[in-house]
Amino acid sequence: MLNCPKCGSPRVHRSRTRTFWERFRKNFTHDRIHRCHGCGWRGWGPVTSEPVRPKDQPDHVRPAPNLEAIDVAVSEAQVKQAKTE
Repeated sequence: MLNCPKCGSPRVHRSRTRTFWERFRKNFTHDRIHRCHGCGWRGWGPVTSEPVRPKDQPDHVRPAPNLEAIDVAVSEAQVKQAKTE
């Protein structure tokens, strides 16, 4: 759900189910409970599986993390452990 159906605010987030009936309904529908920070509305709406981005904005791919420091720390620990044995 992108905007609140009551006030139109974009500040809508998923909310937890509270009652037995909400949990029951959740098992039989793809809709989920949402809440609006703007007006306090709480109700059922469709799930948005991925964030919406403008079409003119490119996909950003994060570079792979540099794990070299971890490799060095592990090898140093192994050397220290071998010396104490």
